[in-house]
Amino acid sequence: MRKFALSDWASIAEIIGAFAVVLSLLYVGVQVKANTDEIRAANRQTFVNRSMQATGNVAISPELAAAFAKVAAGASLTPTELMQYQYFVRGLLYDIQEAFLLHGEGRLDDEYWKTRAAIVLVYMAQIQARDVYQRDRASGVLHAD
Repeated sequence: MRKFALSDWASIAEIIGAFAVVLSLLYVGVQVKANTDEIRAANRQTFVNRSMQATGNVAISPELAAAFAKVAAGASLTPTELMQYQYFVRGLLYDIQEAFLLHGEGRLDDEYWKTRAAIVLVYMAQIQARDVYQRDRASGVLHAD
């Protein structure tokens, strides 16, 4: 039976060490992906909650619902209705801005970002919503991009 020299043991230890490094890198990669997926899921849920709250606000507020109905019909809004509508749109714009920034950071996936962008585009078809957007963007309240 052959005796192993110290250099043989060193080579074996080096191979085992390299294998351990590869395994730990694989483990870290799996953990990073799982963490990224969790962050994205949490961000999506936050936006879903915000959307449900905003929709619920319109549903339970006869005044806000009336303002939306007038906007959809192309009718004029009273000053109070206009104010309510503008604050609703401002909240929507802040929401889409946050989604935009999170998407840019890779913390919101492409498909969900596309749905958020599509929602805001529906609102931006309304002149009153575009007015809020243009005013807030010009004042620096909204992100330049």
